[in-house]
Amino acid sequence: MAKRKSHGGEGGHSGKKQKTAHVHEPPTSEEVYTERQLRQLLAFEQDLRRARHGLQSFKNLLDTIVNNEDQSSEKLQILLEFLESVKPKERDDEVPVYLPDIMETWNMAAQLNNENVMSAVAVVLALLLKIISGNVDLAPYGLGICRTLLQKRQQELLAKNLSADNGKDFIISPTLRLLREVVCLDGGALAAPVFRARNNTFKSLARNMGLRYLGEGVEDPKRPSVRTNAIRFLLSCLKLLHVEAKRDLLSQKDIVAALMRHIRKDPPSLIHEILDTLRSSVILDKKLPKEIKIKILNAYSLIRIAELYGYPEDPAENEDGSNVERPSVEDSAHAFLLAACTDSDAGIRRSEHGYYPEGVDPDAIPSGVNDDQPVDFGIDSIPWMSKFENDVPVRNSLLAEFIQTLRPWSGTKQNELLVAIFENSSELISHYFCHRKSFAFDPKLSATWIGYAALLYNVVQLPIPAWFGHSKGYARVPPPTAVVLGNIIPLPMTPKAISRCFSIKSKLASFYAIRLLTLTLQKLGRALEMHQEASSSSESLWQEAARRLLDEFYQRMPDIKDVIKCYLAMDQDDLLQRQAASRLLLLYYEVIPQFALRAKFDVSPMLLSTIKKVESSKDMSEDVVMSLLELENLCAVAKYSPNMRWFARTFDLPHSPFTTLLRLFVEKTTGLSNESLGDVLHWVASEHQLVENRPNSPGLHPLIAALRSLEGIDPALWTFLDNCVERCARTPVKYLELIEEHLEKANITENEDAITCPLMMAIGEQIPYFISSSPSKTVLKAFVQLLSEYIGHSLAAGMDERFLIATKDLFAAGFSDQKKLRAKLCIPDRQKSRQEAQEESNKHDTVAIHGLVDGALDGEDNESTRQISADDLEQRLSVPITTAKDSSLSRWTSKTPEELAEEGYASSLIRLLYSEHSSIRKEALTNIVKMAAKIKDSTYENNEQVWLLLMELAESARSSIADEPLPSVIVAFACKALEVLMNPLHCLYEKVNLFLTSGPIWSLDKIPLMQSILQEGPTEDGAFYSEVSWLLGFLLDSLRTPADVALFHKRKVIERLFALTCNPFMGPNLRTQILRIVYRMTAIEGGSDTLITRFGAVSWLLAQRDAATDATERGVYQALLRRIWETCDQKRISAWSKGGVERLVV
Repeated sequence: MAKRKSHGGEGGHSGKKQKTAHVHEPPTSEEVYTERQLRQLLAFEQDLRRARHGLQSFKNLLDTIVNNEDQSSEKLQILLEFLESVKPKERDDEVPVYLPDIMETWNMAAQLNNENVMSAVAVVLALLLKIISGNVDLAPYGLGICRTLLQKRQQELLAKNLSADNGKDFIISPTLRLLREVVCLDGGALAAPVFRARNNTFKSLARNMGLRYLGEGVEDPKRPSVRTNAIRFLLSCLKLLHVEAKRDLLSQKDIVAALMRHIRKDPPSLIHEILDTLRSSVILDKKLPKEIKIKILNAYSLIRIAELYGYPEDPAENEDGSNVERPSVEDSAHAFLLAACTDSDAGIRRSEHGYYPEGVDPDAIPSGVNDDQPVDFGIDSIPWMSKFENDVPVRNSLLAEFIQTLRPWSGTKQNELLVAIFENSSELISHYFCHRKSFAFDPKLSATWIGYAALLYNVVQLPIPAWFGHSKGYARVPPPTAVVLGNIIPLPMTPKAISRCFSIKSKLASFYAIRLLTLTLQKLGRALEMHQEASSSSESLWQEAARRLLDEFYQRMPDIKDVIKCYLAMDQDDLLQRQAASRLLLLYYEVIPQFALRAKFDVSPMLLSTIKKVESSKDMSEDVVMSLLELENLCAVAKYSPNMRWFARTFDLPHSPFTTLLRLFVEKTTGLSNESLGDVLHWVASEHQLVENRPNSPGLHPLIAALRSLEGIDPALWTFLDNCVERCARTPVKYLELIEEHLEKANITENEDAITCPLMMAIGEQIPYFISSSPSKTVLKAFVQLLSEYIGHSLAAGMDERFLIATKDLFAAGFSDQKKLRAKLCIPDRQKSRQEAQEESNKHDTVAIHGLVDGALDGEDNESTRQISADDLEQRLSVPITTAKDSSLSRWTSKTPEELAEEGYASSLIRLLYSEHSSIRKEALTNIVKMAAKIKDSTYENNEQVWLLLMELAESARSSIADEPLPSVIVAFACKALEVLMNPLHCLYEKVNLFLTSGPIWSLDKIPLMQSILQEGPTEDGAFYSEVSWLLGFLLDSLRTPADVALFHKRKVIERLFALTCNPFMGPNLRTQILRIVYRMTAIEGGSDTLITRFGAVSWLLAQRDAATDATERGVYQALLRRIWETCDQKRISAWSKGGVERLVV
């Protein structure tokens, strides 16, 4: 069979399938001069070589127009005439086809697989649409061409071009540019039809977005890669498509993944386009649902965008050649991530509940165990309260996954992003550090560690969300303690790591640690304030949560001894560090005083050295300002320090610390804050009884005003005042008695509310000794002026005039033979009103020393008293008396030794020893001996100690059990001591065992361990208040009968308890326990009479009421006063007190 002859041309073929040539021959072309010539060149030809020649000629014409080389617009006119000539005629039964010859040529090239022509058609059409887009008059032609491209036949041709092999960039790229021009034409008029034809127009789009530039150097902007063209096509669609189409497009996972896969290797211009388009068309598109945004801004996409941090970019290069300055890729990525991760309306962040984890209902409080026997387990009854120590469920799981991949220690921008996410989604803080196990804060002085420290500083600095994140006010249930604590002091801030920061020889590490702890304590203080605001009573869940938060916080904080050691080791010239450390010490005492007082810290040496440094300075340089700040902090610390010696003189300073600070305050020679220093001076004067401690007292104000009225104060006068305040503080009772003598001389009765001043008595006593020292006339004149001004300002401030006249006489008597000086002594009339003086001094009358741990004030007037009813008082202070049933005699026999000791069977049997019936007491004693033998013969780990306790109890009770019940104090001690023996970690474990081994029999008229606890030191550091709390609970259980009240009187128990309240650092819970003991005594026959006549309870309650700063607390004291009066023998007490008690109470 003869071979078929070839018809020639590039499109000729034989019967056999010939291999496609991949060699791109350069096309030929010719200059176009007329529209007719152009039409002839583009006419359909089966000879594809000639067709390519015509397409290349057309391309050259279009290039001339695009490149603005057509100065006379001749070429553009040719193009216009050509478009008009090939415009199809409108027919009702046919779909118009624009550029039919080109479309036919493209179709034939596709059939013959002629890649050169396939590429040339796409190039020509893309250039033509680009020109048409820039000319409004040509828009109809453009729309017609585009609609032709979207016909079925042309869609298949587009799909064939798009699905060309991977190496055929010269086909794929022009086709993608063509589609982009179609989408963008006339403001996106055909974007929706293009998307509807996505089976063809989006063919292999994900694959094409992976065909990135593989050459050397940077991608040429004039010859973009397939990936660049594909992404620009996709971005154009995102800009111009309507919401529903955009929704469907973003739901295609392969396209979204391909978009982000190689973003770090893209050129800067393309990255800017991607980020700008996603921000404007996705993030800021409020019509687009959030679940669709998450499909493109998923964790994978966010991680890829975050990889742009540190993108290598030469700022001198500008790809597009424009002179417009634009941000770097890193800045653009940072701005994009901030918008995507922090904006709840536009971004992907979901609303959350702050410190309340996902799945928690903060307004649901579980009921009791059952209705028949309700038990209030407090905060432990909430099942989820202790579940979040190792993991915290969150609503923003996408962000939680993303932030784990950030490296905030490597750059400031990643740090800023993470902190911004935390600020807007506070639920993520605890979750982040729970899962970031590799985050180590051990100081190594590397750039990474500094980055760690900077991140922790920024995180701790974040504010607590309003209401802890609850939407409408405080919830009924507080947030989990672990979550709150994780936000206040993140997990990497372990006590060991912080202590190492203090111990290594690095100022930077210690400074970071100091600043971090300072922010931590400030944040804790705010958290406790919020707990106080949310609590409705002292027994609420919020108060219990606050106490638990403090307990857990103590375990996470380094000991104050480490801070003190670091502070003492600092150089005197290291002023910034010293100021920061002194501020941290102050916060320890203000926020967590009980924790701070574990260490014995004498602030006197540091305070004196700082005062000396400040006094020696002559100008107000930055160094002096830092020293002044340090001095303010130390003054405030000294207020809390029980070891501070305010009136002790040293060899290097002429006066005591108090007088030196008074001089600085009066002379105003430094920039020291008058408010802070005044607080300290007024507090010290009131605490050491230099002035009266009550609301109407003017305090030190008259003395300060008198000193400031003098032009210059001689050092001899300061020495005199220093001597007076030291004597008054050392023996205040002496001068209080002198006041009583002068009140009697002035005919002022005790019932009159006369305001006096002990310091005036000390001054009057020391005047003769000052005169005998032979001071100069100038000094004497100034001295008399000072005394006169002191009396005058005291009168203006509201002191009793009769007392001041008597004081003036006392001052005059001290001058003896100095008649002229006595004559000059007077009471000048000072115009400053009493109210004005009160406003200035009242700021310092009730300086709180218990810190935030005692709870914030309720904000009521300090002079008001809340009325507490009898029922309310009973609810607050009444504690039920524990009783034992007779069945306890038989129930214990079937129990194991562990159950006997630990489940209360032994205690129930012991309580039968104070039964009214002698037979029950005898039977109980016999059973106790049997129980002791059973426990001793067992393998119970505490068998020896429990046996010893029970046998000593039995031997102590044997002699008196037949005649009378065993004293309640012995029974209560045996039960309480048994609980201690069960817990070897108890603070009294050692003391109880020492007591048991001290003798075989207990004295029935003594109170075990009371003297050991109150007068001896605790066996463990910082356990004093825990021991006192145990003792108070034991004493409360010991009060049952009038015989118990008599024993308390004999052993002076109540006097010791009243003396305990003089400790300013005693917590409110311990004070409440003392009030419960007093309340229990009023419920016993004759107890109220004994409280009034033997223990001075009325005067003690009045003093406590006047010293209280809280209206509710004052109301409790007043209600307890009424309770004592109502339960006593009023006729007897009225006769005994001559009606005084009734007047005070009623």
